[in-house]
Amino acid sequence: MRDLIEWLKPGSRVKRYIFTLLISVLLLIFCGISLGRTSDLTPTMLIAYVLLITLSIFGIVFSFILAQRNILLVSLKNISRRNKNIRIRQLLYGDPKLKKGPRVVVIGGGSGLPNLLKGLKEYTSNITAVVNVSADDYTLTSAMSKEERVTPGDIRKCVSALSTSESDFSKLLTYKSDDGQGASIGNLIINALTNITGSFPKAIDKLSDIFQVQGDIYPVTTEDLILCAGLENGEVVVGKENISERVRETRTSIKQIFLKDGSLKVVPEVIDAIKKANIIVLGPGSLYTSICSNLLFDEVNKAIVKSKAKKVYVANIMNQPGQTEGYTLARYINEIERYLGKHVLDYAIVNNGEITSEMIKDFNQEGSTSVKIDLENIQNRAICVIQEDFVLTAKNALIHDSDRLAEIIMTLSLTKSIGDLNIVSMKRKHMKKEQMLTNKRVIKTKIQEYKRKKAQKKAEKLKNVTPKKNKKEKEIKASEKTQATINKLKDEISKE
Repeated sequence: MRDLIEWLKPGSRVKRYIFTLLISVLLLIFCGISLGRTSDLTPTMLIAYVLLITLSIFGIVFSFILAQRNILLVSLKNISRRNKNIRIRQLLYGDPKLKKGPRVVVIGGGSGLPNLLKGLKEYTSNITAVVNVSADDYTLTSAMSKEERVTPGDIRKCVSALSTSESDFSKLLTYKSDDGQGASIGNLIINALTNITGSFPKAIDKLSDIFQVQGDIYPVTTEDLILCAGLENGEVVVGKENISERVRETRTSIKQIFLKDGSLKVVPEVIDAIKKANIIVLGPGSLYTSICSNLLFDEVNKAIVKSKAKKVYVANIMNQPGQTEGYTLARYINEIERYLGKHVLDYAIVNNGEITSEMIKDFNQEGSTSVKIDLENIQNRAICVIQEDFVLTAKNALIHDSDRLAEIIMTLSLTKSIGDLNIVSMKRKHMKKEQMLTNKRVIKTKIQEYKRKKAQKKAEKLKNVTPKKNKKEKEIKASEKTQATINKLKDEISKE
C-alpha cells in the first residue's frame, strides 16, 4: 500500500496517466455492461458505443505508453543529476550507436595503449586490445605470490581504460601504495581471480565483467613468453626487462628481437578479431617489446597481412631510452615493416607539435628526445603520413591527445582518403612502380647471367681447341723424327 501511495506523490508525473487509464478502463466496462443489457440497438446507439469503446481502448494504450515514457525520463534525469558526466541523450542512444561502431584492433602496450583506448571507447564498443604478456615482466609480478606464472602485464591498465563503471572504482586496478614496495591492487585482484577461475584468460574475462569493460582484451598468448634481443655488438640478451637495461649499459642498439620459444600458440580470439577488423592500429607503445614482439608470431603476422582492414601505425611522441634512442619516424616505420612486411602499413600518425626543453625537464623526460619526421627516408613510399599536434601533459609524462587521436582513427576507418590524398590509388601506383623496377632488375640479372654463361662456353671452347693444336704439333715432330730415321738408314745402306 505504501508503494502505491508513493506513485501519487507530487513530481512523479504519472498521476495524470494513471487517472486517464482508470477512466478508460471504467468506460470500457460500462460499454460492455450496457451492451449486454440492451436488446434493441438503434444505428445511432451502435455508433455511439463503437466510438466510446474505441476511445477507451486508445486511452488505455496511450496512457500506459506515456506513463512508461515519463517514468524513464524522470529516472534518467535523476541519474544525470547525480552524475553530471552522464547525458540523457547518451544513455538513450549511445549504446546502440557504439555497438554499430567500426571493429578496431589495437596492438601496443605501456601507458600509450590505455590512453588511446580511453578515446576509442567514446566511438565504438567493438574494440579488441592485444597485449603482450611476458613471463619475465618482473615489474608487474605479484609481490605476494611465490609461484611463477604468466603475469598480467599491461592488461590491468587496459581494463581500467575500457571500464564503463565509476571512475574511482576502475582506479583500483592501477592503484599502488606510495612506498612502492607492495604489489598493485590490480595484480592482486587478477592473481586472486586466476586462483578462483583456474586460468588466466578466465580471470581476465571475469575482471572485464566486474568492471563492465567496453570491448575485449586478450594476451597474444597464454604461454610463458620470453623475449630475446640480438644487439649490434653481437651480444644476445634474454628477458624483456634485461633488454633495455643492457642496451643502456653497452650503449649499443637492438639489431633484432626474437622469441626464446618459437612454438608458442596464439590465443584464437586474437586471430578472429584481426580477420574481422575494419582497422588495425599498431601503437603507441615500446617499438620492440610492445609492438614488434607481437609480430613475431607467424599467425598474427599473416592475419594482419591478409586482412582487408586499414593498417595504421601511431608513432610515440618521445623516443624511449634503452630501446629507440635517436630513432626517427622513418626508422620506426622501417623497423615495423621489417617484421610485418613491406607495403602493409597504410597510414602513420605522428605528432608535429613543439616539445620544448622546459617540457622535457618539467615532465621527467630527461635523456629522451622527440621523434623527428623524415619522410624522405621511409622505404614504403605508398604510406600516408598524418601530422598533427597531439601533445598533452600528464603526471611525469607527455601523452597523446586521446580524443583527437581516436577521432582521426575513426575517420580513417570510414574513408579511403585524407583530404585530397586517396591512399588506395596512391598505394597501387607506388606498388606498380616498384613492381616495374623489380622486373627491370630481374631482366638485367638474367641478361648478365646469359652473358656470363656465353663467355664461359667460349672459354671452354678455346680451352678445348688448344690441346688439338698441341697434338698436331707433336704429330708433325714425330713424323719429322721418323723421316730423319729413315733417311739415316738409307745413307747407311748406300755406303755399304
